[in-house]
Amino acid sequence: MSAVSTGRSSVQYVRWITITIVPALVFKAEGAGSPSVVPQVRHWIQEVLRDFPQDIRDRVEIIGSEYTTNCVRHSTAADGGDIHLRVTVSREKVRLEVRDRGPRQTAPDVWKPEEAADFGRGLYIVDQLADDMGDEVSSEGRVAWAEVKR
Repeated sequence: MSAVSTGRSSVQYVRWITITIVPALVFKAEGAGSPSVVPQVRHWIQEVLRDFPQDIRDRVEIIGSEYTTNCVRHSTAADGGDIHLRVTVSREKVRLEVRDRGPRQTAPDVWKPEEAADFGRGLYIVDQLADDMGDEVSSEGRVAWAEVKR
């Protein structure tokens, strides 16, 4: 409680800070770093988010598919490594993380591909579908993450 002096009288007020901790639901999966894992990831995401609106399920599924494809094409996961997925559901958002042991040490660029290009659309698509996205490197590998607001 704090007091404010006005000279003649004092006014007292109380500041209340309420912190509500809402537990998040966390789902984890892992698979071999081969092209066959991509449809399995799409199916797993649809199953994990089955109680969510179709729009959220579809957005997270496409993001997961793009990130997993990048793991298979651009990391050591394709050389016998694993891909690890994590979906965290909170009151405000759904967060998807895809981790591999990828060799890249700098964040990939997001760019709009040419219409006739055969590749390069993945991160652009993620950028359009996610409310936030990022890329981090840790001792456990590289993590690409995206968040979709509920």
